[in-house]
Amino acid sequence: MQISRSNSNTCGAYKYDNKKEINNFTKNVKTVLVIDDEVALIEICEIMLERLGHKVFKANSGSEGLKLFEVYKNQIDLVISDMYIPEVEGQEVFDDFRKIDHDIKILLSSGGLSNSDEEEVINKGFNGFIRKPYSMKSLSEKMAELLI
Repeated sequence: MQISRSNSNTCGAYKYDNKKEINNFTKNVKTVLVIDDEVALIEICEIMLERLGHKVFKANSGSEGLKLFEVYKNQIDLVISDMYIPEVEGQEVFDDFRKIDHDIKILLSSGGLSNSDEEEVINKGFNGFIRKPYSMKSLSEKMAELLI
């Protein structure tokens, strides 16, 4: 699946209102590791993050994400991980990341959890939860909340 990087305000199921909205988001450049087994979703997230001015590392599995994190841990500010990824589930990835860097911020991204599950996610030690599909605005707001 090819995803256009045009100036359109729609990225798949993700939408933002206008260019002015982009300028109102987080101004500080961050480096984000995105882990998801759906390539199209990684690319959509990458487009949104890059439009917000951030740098992105991408991984299709927990083990690939962990390898990237081991190499670039001093550069990565935030990990956005799906709960259900090949090889290792989100909780296991979380535990492995915390062994390497206890303070790394990890945002769980899922479309399969209910609203009541959000509190449980936080209780398991994740720094936050964002429901798929998410907008550029909600992603930026969640990042600002976690990376203050």
